[in-house]
Amino acid sequence: MEALFLKMLKKWLAALSAVACIAVIAACAASPTVKEPPKETESLYGSYRFEKQIYMNPLSSFMAFEGFEEYYTFTENSLIITDTAGNQRKVATAGEWQQSTVDEQEFKNSLIMKSSDIPELASYKERKQYTLTAPSAVPAYRLYVLDDEIWLARLQANTANIQQSVYFWSIFKLARLDERIPVKAAIAGTRDNVDAFLSLQQDFKSGSDRDTCYNITPEYIKENSDYRIFKYDTSAASFLLYKDKVYPLGQWLGGFGLTSMALADLDGDGRQELYFTYSWGSGLHRSHAAYFDPAAKQVITLEYIRMDGDMVLADNYDGSLSVFDATLSSRRGFVDFDIAGTGLIADIVYANGKISLKSGS
Repeated sequence: MEALFLKMLKKWLAALSAVACIAVIAACAASPTVKEPPKETESLYGSYRFEKQIYMNPLSSFMAFEGFEEYYTFTENSLIITDTAGNQRKVATAGEWQQSTVDEQEFKNSLIMKSSDIPELASYKERKQYTLTAPSAVPAYRLYVLDDEIWLARLQANTANIQQSVYFWSIFKLARLDERIPVKAAIAGTRDNVDAFLSLQQDFKSGSDRDTCYNITPEYIKENSDYRIFKYDTSAASFLLYKDKVYPLGQWLGGFGLTSMALADLDGDGRQELYFTYSWGSGLHRSHAAYFDPAAKQVITLEYIRMDGDMVLADNYDGSLSVFDATLSSRRGFVDFDIAGTGLIADIVYANGKISLKSGS
C-alpha cells in the first residue's frame, strides 16, 4: 500500500512540475523581455538651425545678426556644429547628459553683463538644463529646455572670479530642423606642413612649373584622424599623407581632382576610412566616390560613375554617409571653392563584407 502511495505521489509531483513549467513559458511569452525606457534626452536628439541670438558676451567681436546660418546636430555622444559652408566641428558629449532644474541666480551670475534681450526665466513653467560636456571641456556647452524653446549655451572658464567658475560666451535659440541639413562642403588650401609633405612625395611632376601644393585637410579630419590631404592648384592632383607614406587620391587630369572628404568606420573594424569624391576627364567629365582603407593601405574606387557632373559626400550624423549630385560655386581655383549637393544619388553601405553604393530612395 505504501509503495502504491509513493508511486502515485511521484506521478502527481511530475504533473505539477509540468504545469509549473507550462505556466512559466506562458508567462515569458506574454511578458517578453522588457526593454529599458528611452532616455529622456533621446527626444532632444536630431538637427536644429540657428534661430536667434539670446546673448553674446560683450568681449566677443562677433554678433549673430539676422541671416546668420549655422546648424547643430545632437547625438548620444556628440554635438556637431555645421557652418554655412558645410565645415563641421564635432564636440564630444557625455553619454548621460546631466539634467537639473535651472538655478536662476546661477544663470544670472554667469552673465558678465545683464542684457534686456534675455527673457525672464521665471516666465517659463518648465526650466531644465542639460550639461552636455565634461567640466574640463573648453569651451563647454549646456542645453536649456524652457517650455517649447531650446537654447544652446557656450561657456568659458572664468579664471578671474573664484566664486564663479564659468561664464556664458553665447546663448543661441534653436529651431528643430524637419529637413536634412543642406549638403555643402568647401575646399580651402593652406601652406601648413607642405614642405614636410613634399619631402616625402619627392619626385612627383605634374607637368607645370607653376603647380603649387596646398594642404586642404579640413579641421574636422585633422582633429579626428591621422589623415592629411594635399592638392596642387594647377593640375588638381590630390594626395593623401598617412603614416609617412603618400597615396594618390583618384585621377585629376581634365577635372577638379578631389572635391569633398569625410570620415566613417563603415566596416566596423575600429579604424575610420577616409572617403572622398573626385572628378577628371578631358572632354568627357566624370566623377567618382572612393575611400582609403587604413587596414589594407589602399584606395578603393566604388562602382559608380557620374557622367558630366560632380558629386559631394554628405555626413548623415549617425555614422553613415551618402553621395549627392553637386554643383561648384565661388570657384577661385582647384584649391579654393565651395560645393553644394543638389540631389541624393546613393548611400554608402557595408554589406556582405564589402563597402559599396546603394541607390537612394
